Amino acid sequence: MNLADYLKTGISKWPNWLNLLLLHCNIFGKYAYGTGYVKVIKHIDEADWEKQLLEMVNYAIEHVQYYRKRYGGLRVNTLAEFKEKIRFIDKKEVMEHWEEFVVDNIDWSKCVTGTTGGTSGKPMKLVIPKNRYIHSLAFWHKELKWYGWNYDTRVVIRNHKLEKGRDYMVNPILKEFIFDAFRMDADYAKRVWQIMRKHHIRYIHAYPSAVYQFLKYCTNQNLDTSFIKLCILTSEGVTDEQRHFIEKELYIPIYASYGHSEKLIMAGSCPGSEYYHIEPCYGYCELLDDNGKIISEKNKQGELVGTTFINKYFPLIRYRTGDISSYVDHHCPIHKEEYRLLSGIWGHWDKSVIYRKDGGYTSLTALNLHSEIYEHIDGLQYIQEKKGELIVLIIPNTKYTDTDTRFLKSHFESALGEDARVELKYVNKLIIQSNGKFLPLISKITT
Repeated sequence: MNLADYLKTGISKWPNWLNLLLLHCNIFGKYAYGTGYVKVIKHIDEADWEKQLLEMVNYAIEHVQYYRKRYGGLRVNTLAEFKEKIRFIDKKEVMEHWEEFVVDNIDWSKCVTGTTGGTSGKPMKLVIPKNRYIHSLAFWHKELKWYGWNYDTRVVIRNHKLEKGRDYMVNPILKEFIFDAFRMDADYAKRVWQIMRKHHIRYIHAYPSAVYQFLKYCTNQNLDTSFIKLCILTSEGVTDEQRHFIEKELYIPIYASYGHSEKLIMAGSCPGSEYYHIEPCYGYCELLDDNGKIISEKNKQGELVGTTFINKYFPLIRYRTGDISSYVDHHCPIHKEEYRLLSGIWGHWDKSVIYRKDGGYTSLTALNLHSEIYEHIDGLQYIQEKKGELIVLIIPNTKYTDTDTRFLKSHFESALGEDARVELKYVNKLIIQSNGKFLPLISKITT
């Protein structure tokens, strides 16, 4: 493990008393992340994204076997040429030709291997720069600053499993108090809340499902959450239910961001708009329709396609991510035309739709419920094992009544068709994946 990776993950395993002392000494702000980070964040919006794109494409054609075999001798000089001549690739293509994507004469001392997330089948092995955090953190921190964050300490509730007897860990470099999302219950939530109050922590970085559960436990125990300044939500989409509870009932702002292991696209919300602002200088983002054509119009769903600007060791160019979104038909009231906006982002297409009996499908978005019903439930999740059938897991609260049951039954049957079979199941907990993530829809349909 290189030093940067150790400071990001390994140092947290040191004793809390020692890391708390180091944390109090960390008054360096951006300088704690190193000179490379400071340089990136200083000039973060000055780069010419089109120049970066063309340089990366031509570098890959010259130095990476996969692209050289397909485009040898080609020089791409304009964005129009890029769109016309460079083909799309996907996970299957990369895995079948993996060795060809590795740069010629690679210096393994400057990179590490990793994998993509495994929620969509077999993870894909990646080669990534050791200094990848410099760029990812710089763009992420830039957006967090829109909300007033300024290298403040954060509580983290994500995919960490802590050893028995340890309530939390501290990372004094990243200024994090790390908690165990898998342990969350009423007592543990109160312990998290107490530590936040004791150390004056106002920011929470979490999976949406994890912070939703934590805040529900706080609310049920009448614990004041008004001191929380921001929920920083990553790695999962934010459901309407979660957003309504956090923003409308608790009045806590949400920053939601999109990124992935391949580090091709980054986008996040801002105080003026919950839509995702595409960072043009991070990587090149495109939308692709079902026919393989680029989408330029608004409100048309397509697959997100990304091209790296920073990974010369294993460059992915016009890589189909499997994630779905659409361009929004208006601009951010704060940033105006500076950013293109994406609507909500859904995971891999076959995991984001519910299939009707006739083979057609309904998107999760189409199943949206009105805000009142969210006040009567503490959790909602869908399971589909057969086309035309849907299991809905519901955590009812004290406001839930038979009227809600009749409404939900009618709502889902109407969305899926008259011949649909809908079963409502009342549970105490929803299903969390082994990596700590929550999937709104667990689909066992193979298309």
